[in-house]
Amino acid sequence: MASAVKVWLLLLIVLLAWSPAAIEAATDTASYDVSINIYELASIAASGNPPTITIVAPAIAGDLPATQSDASTTLLWSSAVDSSMGRTRKLTANIDALFDGIDLYITVAVTTGSGDLGTSAGCILLTTIDKDFITGMGSCYTGPTGNTVTFDAVVTGMVAPYTAATRVVTWTLTNAS
Repeated sequence: MASAVKVWLLLLIVLLAWSPAAIEAATDTASYDVSINIYELASIAASGNPPTITIVAPAIAGDLPATQSDASTTLLWSSAVDSSMGRTRKLTANIDALFDGIDLYITVAVTTGSGDLGTSAGCILLTTIDKDFITGMGSCYTGPTGNTVTFDAVVTGMVAPYTAATRVVTWTLTNAS
């Protein structure tokens, strides 16, 4: 009889060990919160070869040479801005000195990227004072190919020939509001 009780007790222990309640009690979970901060940022880079524009003789004698263009450079930018507070960014540019007898116009295309890339001002005469080229920019990025910058050199008057006249164009990505 004692061995029958032992068998029953052993059977009861095995059944309890394999019951669903016993299996559930063997699991547990844990969790925690993850916090991410992203602060306002403004980053800009120029890519491609710096343009070298050569003015050539006019097609018709007596005319000024035709406008010469170069679109071999791009601009890349990333911006994170709190637009819920009405803040936007703008892209400005200036040149350190003007060219003799030539006006330099620049157009920045806004065709590549994601987010609120802003609005291009179109073709703008570059001067020594900052000019707005893109306005109304929010949180955005251009991607690795960037957006094309087109330089147009317009001859305004004949001057003595010169070579390797180099000027520095400075781009600034800044708060607009």
